[in-house]
Amino acid sequence: MKDIALKIARILVNVASKQEIDAVSEWKKKSDSNTSFINNLKIFWEGPVEQEASNRLNSARSRLLIRINSNKKRYRNKLFTSYLTRIAAVIIFIVSIAGLSIYIASETNLFYRNNRVEIFTEAGQRSKIILPDGSLVWLNAETVFKYCPDKKERRVNLSGEAYFEVSHSVDYPFVVETGDAKIKVLGTKFNVSHFPGSETTKASLLSGEIEMSSDKINKSVKLKPGEKLIYNVKEHTFREIETNVQNEILWTKGILVFENELFNDLILKLERYYAVKFIYNKDAFENIHYTGTIDNLSVNKVLEFINLTIPINYEINNKTIELSLGKE
Repeated sequence: MKDIALKIARILVNVASKQEIDAVSEWKKKSDSNTSFINNLKIFWEGPVEQEASNRLNSARSRLLIRINSNKKRYRNKLFTSYLTRIAAVIIFIVSIAGLSIYIASETNLFYRNNRVEIFTEAGQRSKIILPDGSLVWLNAETVFKYCPDKKERRVNLSGEAYFEVSHSVDYPFVVETGDAKIKVLGTKFNVSHFPGSETTKASLLSGEIEMSSDKINKSVKLKPGEKLIYNVKEHTFREIETNVQNEILWTKGILVFENELFNDLILKLERYYAVKFIYNKDAFENIHYTGTIDNLSVNKVLEFINLTIPINYEINNKTIELSLGKE
């Protein structure tokens, strides 16, 4: 059912291949219930969008608030199995790197206006999402991803960092909203980063073309492959730079690359990545930068690695790390 569900969803958003269309057609012929389901779904999809949600939709929405937590996999798998027995068909599925799979039924009326799917990743976690159109999204630690499709566009809201591989569709544009910035794309590969409290929104383009704009100013900037765009949230300015964009997405493989990174920004990333808390005097490290690559190391090894270029003293107590600047 999982493969058919994805194919049905791709047909609905007009990005299915001929092979996928043929596969769904064959599945439809296998039983009267399959035929009835496809016909009813088509009527629902092509019909008018309801303004007010039903009680069932409200109940479904609450079930769609999914918190990905590897420590609760066994409990979630039990809920997941119970949920599957109550649904008739699937529209979208989400797969986390840890192996958690969640299937969302058409009973939830996913395509109602104002309906959302929300995905949360906590510190120390990453997730991979497969959207109904086949687009792939990797979520970095401490990221909130909200997906709200309708019949005109694929719209997501992002707080944190994500890497996107968007399925191309001229008639069904993909829009990422983060902070007061907005990124429009038809089909491409790009990385976006904007965490709560951050003064910048960053977008790096690997292939295709994206356009970033802001609600605060009447300006938009198009990005070419190999370029990185930095939007200053306070000053409402755009800055384009050329960079090794492949480094921007190595976090999806557990690799962190820092190029002349401010030490305090480095610590923020380490806290998210390792789910730890650093206690230290930020002023002592204010003008210190760090360059290096951290390749799937434990936090102990990371601190030893940093100490090779920046003298530091540190003491680890469970998830808390006390840090101070050492003497050279």
